[in-house]
Amino acid sequence: MGHERTLIQIDDELDEICLQIVQLMNDYCLSIGRLEHCLRDGCVHLAKSRYVMGNRSVSGLQLPTSGPYIARSKVVLDEKNNTSRLVQNKDGDDPIKRFGVLVPGSIRAAQDRFCKCLESTVEATTIKTEMEKVQEDYSRLKDERRQILKP
Repeated sequence: MGHERTLIQIDDELDEICLQIVQLMNDYCLSIGRLEHCLRDGCVHLAKSRYVMGNRSVSGLQLPTSGPYIARSKVVLDEKNNTSRLVQNKDGDDPIKRFGVLVPGSIRAAQDRFCKCLESTVEATTIKTEMEKVQEDYSRLKDERRQILKP
């Protein structure tokens, strides 16, 4: 009789975990969709900038070649939660300044879109890590259920 109650509780927990996995998969797909959308828009805006400013003005020549480059944001891994988060650095180099003082709006829009890509990537990574934890719990409960059903 005690096994039935435990078995029912385990089945209820498995059901809850299945619902949680479906929700996390939906969130992950939405996050990847946002990433794809931002990446496409960023590339389109960058192409517009190349058209307006010329292909020599918007190219790999604007990449830093000398001195240390200080990023405006970086991804930090939280060891105890095993999650990633994005940290902004106000003292970081603004890459848009490499294109001159008067830059077209399309290059600013491209920068904004690529920053959103980074945010979506971190969000997708966090969701995927959470999905892996939930899948481990699911496997553990399935093993526990098998042990109870074993004669």
